[in-house]
Amino acid sequence: MLSKQKKTGIALTLCAAVLLLAAFLCVPLKTPMGVRWALVGAACALLIASAAIMWQRGLKNLRARGDVGPRLTMLRRSGAFDIAVLLLFLSLAGGALWLIGLTGYNAAFRRHAALAAGGGPLPRTLEEARLLPGFVEYNFRQDLNLLSGGYRGFGAFALICLGLAAAMLLYMLFVSPIVRADDELRISHGVYRTAAQYFATALVVLVILFPIYWMIITSFKTSEELMATVPTLWPDRFVWVNYPNVLNRAPFVRYLLNTLISTLGIMCGELTIGVLAAYGFSKGSFKGRNVLFMLVLGALMVPIQVTFVPIYVLISRMNFIDTWMGLILPNLVSAYFVFMLRQNFMSVDNSYIEAGKIDGMGRIGTIVYVLCPMCKPTLITVGIISFINGWNSYFWPKMVTKTEASRTIAVGVQQLKNTFAGQEVSNYNEIMAGAVMAIIPIVFLFLFLQKYIMTGMSKAAMK
Repeated sequence: MLSKQKKTGIALTLCAAVLLLAAFLCVPLKTPMGVRWALVGAACALLIASAAIMWQRGLKNLRARGDVGPRLTMLRRSGAFDIAVLLLFLSLAGGALWLIGLTGYNAAFRRHAALAAGGGPLPRTLEEARLLPGFVEYNFRQDLNLLSGGYRGFGAFALICLGLAAAMLLYMLFVSPIVRADDELRISHGVYRTAAQYFATALVVLVILFPIYWMIITSFKTSEELMATVPTLWPDRFVWVNYPNVLNRAPFVRYLLNTLISTLGIMCGELTIGVLAAYGFSKGSFKGRNVLFMLVLGALMVPIQVTFVPIYVLISRMNFIDTWMGLILPNLVSAYFVFMLRQNFMSVDNSYIEAGKIDGMGRIGTIVYVLCPMCKPTLITVGIISFINGWNSYFWPKMVTKTEASRTIAVGVQQLKNTFAGQEVSNYNEIMAGAVMAIIPIVFLFLFLQKYIMTGMSKAAMK
């Protein structure tokens, strides 16, 4: 149990963290600078008070023990030392990029300033150059490259990495010995780490879920509120009619049916061909097996933007444009799924295969009654990922579908904006309503089958 002194210190530290977070949030809210500095100052005062309260016993124990040993050895034993060294290297790299960018920026500025001055005195700053009638800032900005245009960002990145590395090194040099000298303080720092982990997790979840939240909230807004200058995080008035409007403006049910049929066809094809190919590459014995498997892996490196032209020509000559077969046929095989299933099948001992042969099973029977039940989590994972990829596919359906009769949900949502052509306001709220309806099946699929995804991925990686 922690003493009252340590609990007080933890409370002060957490209050300081809340004040620093509030000061950070004051920046986008455009709070007066005095309020920000007051929050930062109060947070620093609380941190100093917390350190004075919590480090008292640790400092006393440290003085009683005497020398704590070589400082460099202590640093190298710490797990955070490698992270600090990495941050130092990143800081050096960011500083080098900042220097290169600054040199390029100054060279471009002098060149444009000399042209604008026309032999007169050269301006020293951008503000002075703007006063010259011959200086065109747009041309100057266009002349900057990635490094010269963003050198301030590289400099800020270098400073942040350097500050973090310095803070970690100072902590390991001066604070860690105090923490090791007091068992209660070590437990208190464990509380800090747990709180930091929860905060980081909540922040990541917030960043990931905010676009989904914004999509859902936008689907209940009016067009006028959506186009307002200051965006709102909550609708002034919920408009439920956006969802019926989507169903009336476009054949949304037809989009869902097309997507469901094509997705199920792709999933069944990828599972069937993937299982058969994985069995041949893992349990088969024939010449050139490894070479052929390397060719399959090589297909992972070729993006669809490279192969879609010959595939489109082939599908067109087969008269499959604007049909379900045109959506399904080019996606019946996935090299990634063949790789996943092959790795999982290789983890199954060959004795099970031999036992199946003794019982009179052929190759198909061995696959169906031996390998598939033993690799069930991976098969379910492959099916889920295939379904999600097929449901969210946009590029190929956009190329191969021409009419409403065969469009999928991803293309149909994009086509919703054409239903407001010529209107004074846009229908982004209805587009968001269509997107919400499009992701509902995927969300439910993930909620019910999420445990199989991690299990299947881990089993596929075992070999």
